[in-house]
Amino acid sequence: MRKRKTREVALCIEGYFASRRRVKKDGEGRPVVGRDGAVQYERVPATVTGLALALGLSRREELYGFEDEKIKALVSRALLRIEEEAEEGLFSKESFQGAKVFLTANFSHYRDGGDEEGDSGDLGVCTLWAE
Repeated sequence: MRKRKTREVALCIEGYFASRRRVKKDGEGRPVVGRDGAVQYERVPATVTGLALALGLSRREELYGFEDEKIKALVSRALLRIEEEAEEGLFSKESFQGAKVFLTANFSHYRDGGDEEGDSGDLGVCTLWAE
C-alpha cells in the first residue's frame, strides 16, 4: 500500500460521503422538482466497499491496514458512519432484514455471538414485527 497523506485521505472520505446524495429522478430520467421549485435529492447508502473504492484501494480489507494513526482514525470514523447508517435501517420494517445482513457481513461485533449465558449473539433488537 502506498504512503498516503492524511489530508488526501480525509478529502477522499468526505468526497465519498458527499457522493451519496444524488438528484432524485422520475421514471423518464428527469430531475424531480418539489412544489417550491427546488430539486429533490435522495440518499444512496454508503458501503464499506464503496469507501475502499473511493480511497483507491483494491480490496476492502485494506481499510484495516493503515499504519499511520491519524489515517487509521479517519478510516475508523468513516466506517462508524457507515455502520450508523446501517443501524438506522434496523428501525424500519422495510429495511430491517437488509440492514441486519449488512451489519453481520461487514462488522464482526454483530456476528461474534454473545458472551452471556442465553445470549444468542443477535443484534439485540425485537425482531417479531420485522419477520
